[in-house]
Amino acid sequence: MTAPPREPSIWDFKEKGNDIFITQFWPKGLVVLAGFLGAVTAAGEIERDVTRIHRPADSREVLLRRFLQERGCPVADSTSTFLAEADEHGLDWRLLPSLAFVESTCGKFARNNNLFGWANGNSRFATRRDAIHEVARSMAEDPAYFGKSLKGKLWSFNQGVEYRRMVMFVMEQISGSRNELVLAE
Repeated sequence: MTAPPREPSIWDFKEKGNDIFITQFWPKGLVVLAGFLGAVTAAGEIERDVTRIHRPADSREVLLRRFLQERGCPVADSTSTFLAEADEHGLDWRLLPSLAFVESTCGKFARNNNLFGWANGNSRFATRRDAIHEVARSMAEDPAYFGKSLKGKLWSFNQGVEYRRMVMFVMEQISGSRNELVLAE
């Protein structure tokens, strides 16, 4: 008498003496499909990596990073965050790093990640990225700053005439050009 036919399975069990051997089989179609999907996924990953690696150089990033690194600023690794937040909120790209430079020497003397002395130094931020985002958002959207020129935003931030001059001087130092300040005013 023969054993009834088994249903197809990817597992095969064989007994030899007291030992049981388990073998796994994969149907051909499944293996081909998995190979195809793996190739498609890998191609997508390669494409994304190439885009990331070969993105166009942003001269602002080079200038800002150099400025911060030459002065030993802890926020030098936040260069891309400063630029992204400035772009997202329509701010001059040098404003936030200049405020951080004047307020906390770019994070050297920041407490609770408060690079900007925000709320008279009383604000606490979980990360520097959070601080940069919140101050950028506020400078763009809060009523005290909304719709104001660079000088107007600086006046709202700190009414001291010398303070505004210091920030604008740092902005010049970052870009190496007074021309950009004239355009931003």
